[in-house]
Amino acid sequence: MQITVNKPPLMLGVKEAAAHFGISQHYCRQLALSGTVKAVRVGRGKILINCDSLAAFFDSARIPDQAAGTAPSGIHPIPVKL
Repeated sequence: MQITVNKPPLMLGVKEAAAHFGISQHYCRQLALSGTVKAVRVGRGKILINCDSLAAFFDSARIPDQAAGTAPSGIHPIPVKL
């Protein structure tokens, strides 16, 4: 009989996770509170964020491709004749 032991996930506080990923503490906290990334509340106000979940969020985030020469909002440059 083989016993497998799962390694616990790396959990960091908001300040540490934000510094580790190079994002603001506010954005890190909002990702946790919205449920976008896995997080737990410890004690009165401490939030611990699952770093694997945060890394997966950034791995899956993509900037949508835009057609060449158009702005994201559909604004097109006006040709200027000099």
